[in-house]
Amino acid sequence: MPASVTERDLDPKRLKFLRETILHGVALPFMWARAKVLTDGTVYRVNGHHSSNVLAAMNGTMPEGLVAHIDDFEVDDVLRLAGLFRQFDSRRSARSVGDIAGAYQMIMPPLQSVSRLAGRRAIEGAAWHEHRVFGADVPKGDDMFVLFHDPRYHSFVQFVGRVYSKKTPEFTTPVIGAMFATFDRAPEHAEAFWLAVSRQGGGNDDKHPATVLDAWLLSAKDAKDKPSAMEIFRACVVAWNASRNNRSLDRIGRYDAKKGFPDIE
Repeated sequence: MPASVTERDLDPKRLKFLRETILHGVALPFMWARAKVLTDGTVYRVNGHHSSNVLAAMNGTMPEGLVAHIDDFEVDDVLRLAGLFRQFDSRRSARSVGDIAGAYQMIMPPLQSVSRLAGRRAIEGAAWHEHRVFGADVPKGDDMFVLFHDPRYHSFVQFVGRVYSKKTPEFTTPVIGAMFATFDRAPEHAEAFWLAVSRQGGGNDDKHPATVLDAWLLSAKDAKDKPSAMEIFRACVVAWNASRNNRSLDRIGRYDAKKGFPDIE
């Protein structure tokens, strides 16, 4: 059966992904398709390019019971082949990172009241902190969201749900990583501090650490030369430590990569 010229070129990364999915026993039935062009009667393969190549290369070593579902279509002419191709794996219907994160989150009853956006950001921030600050080996990519199933993160996810929203765009991943670190150190103080940051600081006090930090984060978000993730994390720690010690803060000084960031108090 000839392949339709509309099919994608073989992508080694996609081939590797499908092979690993099959070998780990988590592959779903493959959805293959062929189409008959009515003008000349030719039948083309129109979906299944990568998966069929992977299976052929495996020479029968696939898990027992793995099957493919084959759909048959008819199109008036070759122009309609492109229209048919567009219907498979449409970008608009593909599972997004947020969809996958939400699936892992919502099967945990204690986390169902937290917005999916906040839940995802909480896990991303916690994983960033564990990996970048502590050097821990944490799951990557979509696998990261299995952390929703670890009860150690539940109270933090709930906390982020009370603070984070679409109105806090300055709360990037390293900021939420800092939230994780401070929440682990002093949960009640962290709640008050980060709520203040999310609301543009501590009232009319321009030297309140939460006020200074929020202004710094907003400025960093819009800066042409954006600070590094570790610089953002360090700024959060500086403001947090000032808040913990009831000190005012004039400004957040320059980041020195050799010095890193201070201990979290």
